[in-house]
Parts: sequence; C-alpha cells; structure tokens
Amino acid sequence: MTLRTFKKGVHPHDHKTRTASLPVEDVPIPQLLRIPVSQHLGKPAVPVKQRGDEVMPGELLCDADGFVSARVHSPVHGKIKKIVQQPLPAGRMSDYIEIAVNVEETQAHQWQRREVDLNALDRDTVVEGIRDAGIVGMGGATFPTHVKFSPPSTAEIDTLVINGVECEPYLTCDHRLMLERTAELLEAVRILNRGFGFKRILFGIESNKPDAIAAVSRAAAEIPDTPIEIVPLKVKYPQGAEKMLIYAACGRTVPAGKLPLEIGVIVANVFTLVAIEDWFFWGKPLIDRVITVSGDGIKTARNLRAPIGTPFEDLVEACGGFNGDVAKVLVGGPMMGVALPTLDYSLTKGSSGLLFLTQAEVPAESPCIRCARCVDACPMNLMPLKLAAYAKAQKFVEARQHNLNDCFECGSCAYVCPSRIKLVAWIRYAKNYVRVHKL
Repeated sequence: MTLRTFKKGVHPHDHKTRTASLPVEDVPIPQLLRIPVSQHLGKPAVPVKQRGDEVMPGELLCDADGFVSARVHSPVHGKIKKIVQQPLPAGRMSDYIEIAVNVEETQAHQWQRREVDLNALDRDTVVEGIRDAGIVGMGGATFPTHVKFSPPSTAEIDTLVINGVECEPYLTCDHRLMLERTAELLEAVRILNRGFGFKRILFGIESNKPDAIAAVSRAAAEIPDTPIEIVPLKVKYPQGAEKMLIYAACGRTVPAGKLPLEIGVIVANVFTLVAIEDWFFWGKPLIDRVITVSGDGIKTARNLRAPIGTPFEDLVEACGGFNGDVAKVLVGGPMMGVALPTLDYSLTKGSSGLLFLTQAEVPAESPCIRCARCVDACPMNLMPLKLAAYAKAQKFVEARQHNLNDCFECGSCAYVCPSRIKLVAWIRYAKNYVRVHKL
C-alpha cells in the first residue's frame, strides 16, 4: 500500500491508545446549559429568544447575522434564565444564553426519521439545508459550512476531500465516528455529491486507523454511484490542515493567500458530514458533539457525546474527576488547543477535546538556541522564531511583513523547539494585535 503525505511536518507521540478503542458515551443531561452565540468564524449570531422564553430541542435560539455566520439551536427542553456576557476560551467576549434544562422532557424527546429523495436535491437545496442546521467546520476551524459550499459561479469545483485524519495527539472523536456512524457519513457524501456532482471524492485517513480505513472502504463499496476513493496517509502532523491534506490527497498546492476552492477543491471534516446527515434525514440541527476528554490529569479518559453548552465541570464529573495535580487544561489538542485559566467554560461546536495535563506533560521553557528546527518543521515555510521574536519586541508590522497571517497555528514549531518556547502563543498574540488594531 502506497501511503501519501505532505512536505515537512512533525511526528508527535499520539497518546491515542487510551481512548481510540472506547465507544462514544452519552453524558447525563445537564441541569444548566451555557450556550455562546459566537462559536464559529464570522459574525456572532443574533439571539431571537429572550429571558423567560420556553425552548425545545432543535428550536432556533440565534439567527445568522449575515452570510458568514451560523445559526444556533437549543439542544434541550427548558427555559432561558438569562443572557450574559462572558469570555470565550480564546479570550474574546460573547453573549451566552443560559438555559435551565427540563431533564425529563429532554430525555423523552425523540427525533423522527424522514424520507429524503436524493434525486430531487440540487446545489441550492443542499446549501440551504446546511445553513438552516447551523453546521460549521467541526475539525476545529468552525468556518460556516454553507459558505464553504457556496463558491463563486466562476469556480470550477471538481474534488471533495474528506478529512478523516485527526492528527492532533490525544483526540479520537473523529476516529470513533468513522467506526460507529460509517453509514451516516457515507449518506452525507451522497447528499453532497447530488448537489455538486464531484468528479472525485477523496477520503483521507491516516494509517494508524486501519479499522477506520476498513470500515469506510466497505461502506463506500456499497454505493458504486459515488466516486469515492479511500486515500491512506502516512502518520504525520499537521496533515489534517486543509492545505496539507489537499497536497497529500490529490497533489494540488493551494497558493499562499488563496483558498482551496481556487484550485477546484472543497474539504469537509467527517463530523461535519455526520451533522449534514443528521439534518437531512432526521431534521436535527447541530446541537451536540463528541469530545475526547483525556490526559494524565483526568481519572477516566473517555469519548463523550454532550449537548452544546454543557459546562466543562459536567464533563470532568462524567470522567470521574481529577487525577492528581493538573498543571494545564486545554480545550482542543495539545498542538493547537487553547489553555484555560478556569473550568468556567462550556462545550461549543468547535470543542474537539478537553485535556488535563500534569506537570510532566508541560515542560518548562528556556532561551532560544537558534537551532532553526522550527524553520525545518514549518509546513508553510515560515520562520517561527522570527515571528515570535517580533511579537515579543512589539514589532507587529515587521511580523506581518514576514507572512504572519500564513501561519495557521499548527504548533509544529513549538513541538520541535528544544527550548520549549511557546512560539504559537507569541504568533497568536501578534495576529490578534494586528487584527484588533487593523495594522
């Protein structure tokens, strides 16, 4: 078997064995949900409900504010207690809708399957459905999916690349979805293909998931009318990034500053596809997600399905609590995740992991030794040590002149740095400064 890959990258220990074989479990329905109106790239959604309103599962809470925005729906039966401002994990402020949950009625709710005539679907119907469901990119970017599938009329899209890579250490939720919801995943592929008529559909899965490769291959063989090719990939990070995956899967290069659609490609994460199937066949919008809770600082690592807005404290409780001293808590993976100062946050559409790391997993920083390993590892051919140095010196214009915005914060540079310098944190700081001050 020939395994494809991209240039450069790194090989971090994957730490996946503790959860890769664990099936997804449902979290007990929380008593309270805190749902942010901004859990996607673009403009925050606008609340259409107010304090005191009763809501039910799937009911619209917030409407999209413009084209690059996404709807937010209620995952539960309950009553809105209040709408308050609180920070998101990355620090930006957002309105949160707090819902006092009627647990009994929520447990009794059943989604009813509906028939879908695939032959009657066209591009507009598919895109409208994705927009109505509030679906965003579930690989971590949270870009509104209906925007991604609305390319300009001049764009010639011929290839769909499905991202089943999940190269972030610790995280296994996509892996479990490929095993447990294979049929639904392929139904979503058929829906998209009816709307777009792709010439090629490439399903990229890294070779450390042979069971997923086998499961998807069997399911794909049962729908010969869809041009799906399973693409086994070498294990390397950050292969799940769009530009890296496109190069690995089909050999095309996305130029700097350009989008995949400009070379005829659309990329979709496996969880995003499952959400599309949920909407078209069950009428269920994106109201819950699977998250991997792991790390040496948690007693029982698990893959959990929980409603959007579930407090992180509830996820900790579902995993048996802490295991010793926790040095760092991350939402996301260890390479691209965001450190949390407290557990006073809740599950969002983009929360793929919640990690509790001990001091042994968080090494101390020392001065830069100018070894250039970060340069060798950067898949975007940048100079991370310079970008971080400019950020530390408050030279943000110079950082931007050195292609600051081409960095997608994969963390490869920080991983290989022998001094354990927090390169990504400095680069992220510079990007936020440039954005806020419109440099």
